[in-house]
Formats: sequence, structure tokens, C-alpha cells
Amino acid sequence: MAKKKQWIDISSQVRAEVEPGVYSASYTMRKMVKGGVISAQEFKKFQKKTLLDNLYWRAYWRRGDVIAAGGRTHLPRKVGAVVVFMHGWDGSGEIWENLPARVLGKEQNLLILVPDVNGFLRSPFQQPDEFGFKHCTPAADMRAIELWLELIGIFGGRRHTPVVFVGHSMSGAALFYLNKNRWQQHRIGRVALAPALLMNDALRKSFYRTLGLGIFASQKLSLEQITNKLSPVIINQLISGASKSVQATHKRVFKATAKETLSYTFYAMGRVKQPRHGKKWEDFMVILGHDDRLVGISPMLTLLAKFGFGSRQIRAVLGDHYFFSVGQHSRGLHQESREITLEEICRMVKACRDG
Repeated sequence: MAKKKQWIDISSQVRAEVEPGVYSASYTMRKMVKGGVISAQEFKKFQKKTLLDNLYWRAYWRRGDVIAAGGRTHLPRKVGAVVVFMHGWDGSGEIWENLPARVLGKEQNLLILVPDVNGFLRSPFQQPDEFGFKHCTPAADMRAIELWLELIGIFGGRRHTPVVFVGHSMSGAALFYLNKNRWQQHRIGRVALAPALLMNDALRKSFYRTLGLGIFASQKLSLEQITNKLSPVIINQLISGASKSVQATHKRVFKATAKETLSYTFYAMGRVKQPRHGKKWEDFMVILGHDDRLVGISPMLTLLAKFGFGSRQIRAVLGDHYFFSVGQHSRGLHQESREITLEEICRMVKACRDG
């Protein structure tokens, strides 16, 4: 009897990364259905719950942890931990640059997954003109990722593999909405980078709502007019300190994404509600940039204290909203902050895998 295919079998061509011994390949939910890994009925349920038309991700592994041969890849019998990188607003998996591969360069026996989330780029919504902002909130972002991990067997499987989430900005906020009680059999770790959880920051909440409505109102303009009017605002506030590669990714995603998605997801960050799940925040680290104009460090510290976070769970580094990406004019600050971010992710992986 032929062995049932695993999702990792249904990949694009395997790519060797710059980090020695690290490889990656891309996947989509639609390919899972076509390859018989996920049933059409399961996919339809996923679409109904998330309103996503598809979900794309890239998987990274280290040679020896995953066997690649004959165009097929196979997970080992036991992966020590899974790390999921979740990008922020107007982004894609590419904003992480080589950070996932560098984690694998330091830690063995890991599987790293890097999806496009919340309607962006290769994970679009089915009909973005027919839904409201409630489907684009950080909570909805997290819920879709949980459903996806359940479908591909990471959550709820027999192995009870530890899972570490790394989220930036919009997805950093999403980590606060993880229903940890649902996955008690798994050791869960979370590292939130500049989380856009603005319920304690009236000024920035107003900015997110206003710009979100501005994007929506601009739908009658041409794409060129929208880009000319709003791109400078976004670039200056969001990615001024990031690398040229990250800036180019944001510009590309902005042009490729439905304006309803851009609008609703941005507006939703100004309408975040109190997280419902859990009053304890074990294995949760928050990293903030000292010069972040989108996530104010003082209001965020006050909010984290209110939530019950301790000082050991919070780290402030020098840099702006993209302190983990090294730009031409941010090298002096961001280079060290990127290394600190890498260290904190690896520390969380060790705590969840070995603890």
C-alpha cells in the first residue's frame, strides 16, 4: 500500500539558501488539494472560515533534518520544533530576508515556515470587495494561521511538536490572540517584534484608522495616483530604516494587493480589542524599537505592564519599526538589533524545544 503523501512532498523546486546547509521550497494550499494531501472539502471549510482564496508559504530546513531526494522531500520522524514567521501589514514572507535561514544556521532539528498572511500577495482574499474589516484583524490573522497549521498536521497531530511564532507589527499583535488553551498539548513560544497592539495609544489608533479610510476612499483613483499619494507616507512611517530589499518588497506588495485589503487591514489595527485568551503570558517575548513611529514604546510598555508582562519578557533595542532589517542609513543601529533579535528567537526555540 502506497504511503500517503505529506504536505512537504508537494513543493516547488528545492532551493539552496546562502546559509550553508539550509534549503527551502514553496507551497500553497491549492497545491495541497491537487496533490491529495488536503481534501477539497477541508479546503472549502478553510476558505469559508478565513475568506482566503489560497495560502502560500515557504518552508526552510537544514540538511539532514529533512531529506530531499529524487524531487521529493521527507520530514524526519521527529522535528524538534517548528518556527512560524508572520510578516506585518503590506508585507510578505520576503521581508524576513535571511533571518529564517540564520535561525537554522544556529539551531538544528527545526522546520521553519514563512507564510504570506492576511490577504497579502500570494495569500489573497477570495472577494475583497465583499467583506468588512473584522476578517482582516490581527485576531483573524492568527485564527487563519492556526487553522492552516491544523490542516497540515503541525497543530493537533500525534507528535505535539513545540511551535514558536515570530510576528512583526500587525502579526506581532496577532500573537496576543493565539488561543493557547486550544493547543495545550503543544509547548508554544511567541516573539512579537514591534507589535501593533494600539489599544492603549489613542494618537496612533487615530492614525491607523485615518490612513485606512484614506486608502479605501482612494479606490476611485488610478493605481498610479494611489501609489503616488500614499506610498511616501507608508515608506516614511513604516520602512524608512529597512533594507532596500524590504522597501522594494513593500512597494511591490502595495501595488499587487487589493486596495480593500490594504484599507481594512490597516484600519483594523486601529480598532483592536482586548485579547480574550489567557491572563498568563509564559514563553512570550516582546521586542520594541526605541524610535518606532508606528508603535510607541511608552504606551506599549504601559499596556504590557497592564497585561501582566514582566521586565524579563520585554526588550528595547535601538532602531525603528524595522529594527531587524539593516538599511543604508540604519546600519549603525539595526545591525546589532538584528543580531539581538536573532538571539532572542533562538533562545525561545531552545526554551520550548528543550524545556
